[in-house]
Amino acid sequence: MSNFIQFKGILTEQHETPSHFVLTCKKQEDDSIFLLNLTKETLLFHSTSYEPLLVSELKRCLFIHAYVYELQPAMLIFPPQYSPTLVLVNEEELFFGNKVGTYNAETSLVEADLRLNISPKTVILNKLEESIGAEKLGGHDIAVFFKISTRSLPPQTTPQKIILLDG
Repeated sequence: MSNFIQFKGILTEQHETPSHFVLTCKKQEDDSIFLLNLTKETLLFHSTSYEPLLVSELKRCLFIHAYVYELQPAMLIFPPQYSPTLVLVNEEELFFGNKVGTYNAETSLVEADLRLNISPKTVILNKLEESIGAEKLGGHDIAVFFKISTRSLPPQTTPQKIILLDG
């Protein structure tokens, strides 16, 4: 079971406060609004190029997938506000090839539903974008970026990039 809750929406507005950036997003399924509070610690990536983004590169109508720790405290306010750990962005609704969850090094599985075949070409980074070894991933929350996967159960992939989220 994932330690993350995923929020999906379309970016409608953004503004800066003294301490963070606020993204206003609209859910596609019911047009409700939610706010994302992005700090310097929030990881922001393009969903298909896997490249890090700056908040200044964001614009209206981008598709957003935000990942928030499940047990993270949230303000009881409307519209709901969240402080995500990771935000994925795309110009289109293309979010295949991404997985966020806890990695089990013994089984090579992320959340029991994606097997990783980590290769020497897989880029593995910590939150500070420093290169780390695959041995540091076990039992930790990671974001996985990949191009293709098998149709087996569980699917298998050789990721292009892995980011350690909690280390």
